[in-house]
Amino acid sequence: MAVYCLSQTRDHRGSRRVKRGLLLLLLLPGTTHAAAVADWTRPWPKGEVPYRFAPEFLKTAGAAGRDCAGSEHWKPGAAALACRAMAEWSQKTGVRFFAADRLDSVDFIPGTGSDGTIGHWPVGNHIHIEKHATYGAVLHELGHVLGLMHEQQRPDRDRYIRLSQFLQDDMKHCSAGLNVCVDVATNFPTVKTQLQSDYDPCSLMHYLSNQTPRHREDPRWSRIYTLTLDGEAAFRKCRIKLKSLPLRCDKPGQKCTITADDAAIVRRFELGI
Repeated sequence: MAVYCLSQTRDHRGSRRVKRGLLLLLLLPGTTHAAAVADWTRPWPKGEVPYRFAPEFLKTAGAAGRDCAGSEHWKPGAAALACRAMAEWSQKTGVRFFAADRLDSVDFIPGTGSDGTIGHWPVGNHIHIEKHATYGAVLHELGHVLGLMHEQQRPDRDRYIRLSQFLQDDMKHCSAGLNVCVDVATNFPTVKTQLQSDYDPCSLMHYLSNQTPRHREDPRWSRIYTLTLDGEAAFRKCRIKLKSLPLRCDKPGQKCTITADDAAIVRRFELGI
């Protein structure tokens, strides 16, 4: 029986979830909120991902069946967003999603925040979708399910971004047990990777600099990092591909689309191409 180290973390909007790190649990999947894949992540067999929707999601959508057939005509909501996001990941990577009742199915279920497990696990794969989740949030969580980690936790991140001093200090001295310290300890230290592309500030999996929703009581979270000179150069390069998107997408950590690097790493990790 395998034992994994897990810890609480939060997604890019601040919801709490669990990932490998501090607490010992048995055979439970890790979550995090790239183009990068952490060393411990495992791919989906043959690049095929089974999924199922919570009954309340299907009811809200007005769905006739259990899969995404006819989802373009569904009422707006979590299920419609999920089907649209799965279609985009499939179109850009070749990964296949299919509805199935299996132990390893990805369960789309309601949550107080949006989060997702990372990579393939034999049981417990899921994506929580909060009531007013955006399309970008669901797209982001599917990136986790397909194996992607936070871009800003790569081993080379300090070359491209400079964490704000309060985060650097908290990483060294924060008191264990406080929610903010659990957040800092699990979402900002660098992580060993097995696959990565060039650093991509435009990645769907990169944090925004403004993380105010995580800790509204502390204004310092409104700017958690700045780009270094190399980071600015990387952003100038990647933002060219964002020009066709709305102006709100023209920033590091955008949540509007899957970047070419995001898609390339998923294809390589899940399909070996």
